[in-house]
Amino acid sequence: MSDEDKKMYSEIRGSLILVGYTCSHDDISAAFGVEPSETWNVGDRTSSGRRILKQNGWRFWSSLPLTATQEEHAAHLLSQLKPDFAKLKTIDPEEAALSFAVESWNGDRPALGLEHKLMARMVEMKLDLDIDLYVLR
Repeated sequence: MSDEDKKMYSEIRGSLILVGYTCSHDDISAAFGVEPSETWNVGDRTSSGRRILKQNGWRFWSSLPLTATQEEHAAHLLSQLKPDFAKLKTIDPEEAALSFAVESWNGDRPALGLEHKLMARMVEMKLDLDIDLYVLR
């Protein structure tokens, strides 16, 4: 095994994701003030084509590099949003969350957590926090 194979590192992907709503994708975009990176409808197939999706979905990806921290992704995502709170009250998602996929290799331990001001902003927009941690070798 080379030294490169033993290197400790992490990659973090961050996004705002909403699923399971009955309003239009445009209504979600108007409520958060940004255009989505991707959307899908009930009955669409996953990108692999293996599953049929059972809920509508809307996702806005962080444009920061995978080397950015969870805190940096969250701050970046939340700074991009221009929420219309009257419209936010009218949407009905089953899930609305800042979502993070964290891949950790060879024992790396990335910092997971958010400052109070970011959490307060998430609460204001009624967003959950979702962290999926994948420990890899």
